[in-house]
Formats: sequence, structure tokens, C-alpha cells
Amino acid sequence: MIRIELSSAHGDYAVLIGQDLLARLDEILRSEGLDHPRGIVTDATVGPLHGGRVGDALALGVVELPAGEPHKSWTSVSAICRRWLADRFDRGASVLAIGGGVVTDTVGFAAAVFLRGIAWVAAPTTLLGMVDAAIGGKTGVNLPEGKNLVGAFWPPRLVVADTATLATLPDRELRSGLAEVVKAAWIGDRGLLELLPSDRPPTYRSMSPEGWQQLVARSVSVKSGIVAADEREGGRRKALNLGHTLGHALEAATSYRRYLHGEAVAWGIEAEAVLARARGLLTPSGETTLRGALDRLGSRPGIADLDAEAVCRFIAVDKKRDAARVGWVLPTDDGVALDQRVETAEAVAAFRALQSAGDRRA
Repeated sequence: MIRIELSSAHGDYAVLIGQDLLARLDEILRSEGLDHPRGIVTDATVGPLHGGRVGDALALGVVELPAGEPHKSWTSVSAICRRWLADRFDRGASVLAIGGGVVTDTVGFAAAVFLRGIAWVAAPTTLLGMVDAAIGGKTGVNLPEGKNLVGAFWPPRLVVADTATLATLPDRELRSGLAEVVKAAWIGDRGLLELLPSDRPPTYRSMSPEGWQQLVARSVSVKSGIVAADEREGGRRKALNLGHTLGHALEAATSYRRYLHGEAVAWGIEAEAVLARARGLLTPSGETTLRGALDRLGSRPGIADLDAEAVCRFIAVDKKRDAARVGWVLPTDDGVALDQRVETAEAVAAFRALQSAGDRRA
């Protein structure tokens, strides 16, 4: 088991990464000095695979949300909080979130606002959840107008990443998570690119348990180092938004139904590479390396049929805007350039350039 410590204004916490950790969850919680949770929240996909058996082992009731990004919503938060009220949770209660990024984001936000804040533990079961969504304390839900527009900084007391759960994921979910790994590699650990599957099409099932653990741990190390220096995204943490400005717009423009988060981020990174290349921030070699790493992940839903202007209109309500503008993150050969001003016409042109370059429909 690999242990990584994270610092937070709400208290330090650990990320534990290893095989079959869910089977040892009771022992792990006690060893970390955490109270026995009062309840579990999962979703309809993860519940039958993992949530139910953990609930049985811990003798806890399980709240099962509908699965998918469209349910990362006020409606889900209300349902969770009303269930906790019915079960007479008080401020001393803690809860366990078992699932992907939608579950951990939604449950973390519900924990942040219920009775003005109760403790929660994240048990991410997707690669994207392990390397990104459950790390760093950002919680929140979507609105029809845009992604993650309602949220709070409310870190978990513990993150338990059981890499054995990755074996239950379809390839598409693994590709989505690996897009966030590429982001982490470009920001802070270029050697991570060497851990990506090298065959075409990629055979994710050939990755060893140790390989997955190293890939997750090194990605978490990149993010934890950045978050420790800038928990509330005042400066350096903005680097983690590489690919997310256009990526979030893509998700919102398609009502959160076409793309998994990492797929949208991959398109966002490619668009930002086009912008960076045009500005001289990224050399042709750097652009080839970055876009080549994303291509190695395999196919993803395409963008050819989308209205570029309609997609880019969603950027205007991006949660990262400041003083009526959005500071883009653009890749450079050795990292990223923060707070780059990109006019709408530039974003539309970059998007259309990707459309012209050819589709990558899954």
C-alpha cells in the first residue's frame, strides 16, 4: 500500500493506494483513528459491484444515486441530505462515498453543506476519481448553465483508492481517467507518459496491479504537491485546469451526456495545444508529443457535428472567470502558462481546427 499525505486548511489527510483496500476498510478506518461512518452513498452502477458488499461488511445503510454526470445535481444533494436527516445524522456523523468523480463530488458537497459540514471519506472506484476528482478538496455539482458552478472546498478525512476496482471498469472509463494522467504528466511528471499503454489499440488489461498503483500514486503526488501550495486556486493550482476550460464547455453544451469528463478534457487539451502553438508557447515537437500522448489512449466521442460558437458560449460562465474574463491554461514545452487571455474568436478557431483535423469517434 502506498500512502501520500495531503495538507489542508481543514486538516491534513492521507490518500491510501493499493489492491483490495475496500475489503479492509473497517480496519483501515480504525487504524486512521476515524469514527465508524454512519452511512454510505454510491450509485446504481457501483452499488452492485462494490457499495453493497462494503455496506454489508460495515453494517451500514446504502444510499444509491442514479449513475452518470446528469445526476451530479441539486436534486441529488437534496435527496442525500434528506436521507441523512431521516436517519438522524448529527454534526458528529461521518459518511463514506464509494464511486467515481460524480459520486465523490456530489457527496463531498452534500457533506460540506449538511448541518454546515460533516466529515466524509472518499473511496474512488474509477481511475479518474483516484487520480483527480477525489483529491484536493473540491466538491460541487453542475447547473444547466455550466459545470461545477455550485460547490465548496471541503476535503475528505481520508481517501482510499482500491486499484482492484479498476478491473471492473470498461475501457472507455479507463481512457477517460488516463486523460487526467496525461494532464498530470504534462504539469509535473513527464515520466508518467512512459507508463501509458504503448500498443495500439491500447490493451489496458495488460497493466499489472503494481503498474496501476504507480500510475495512480505518481498522478496523486503531482496534484497533492500543487494543492498543498495553493489549496483555493489563487495561483499555482490553476495549472490543474489544463484542458478544462473548453472541456467543461463541451460537457455543458452536450447536456453532460455525450462525453465522460476525461474525454472532454482530452479535447480541451488538444484545443489549448492549438492555441499555444499559434502563440509560440509550444513548439511543433511539444505539440506532437502532447497530442500524441492523448492519441495513444484510443478513440473518444467526436466533435465534428457540434456548433463551435455554441460550445464556446459556455466558456463565458466558466467558474474560473475573474473580472469578466476567463484565464486559460495553455501548455508549453516544459509545463503550462497560466492566466492566458483567449478571445472567443480564437477559441472558436481552435475548435474548428480540431474539427477539420478529423474525428475520433468512439
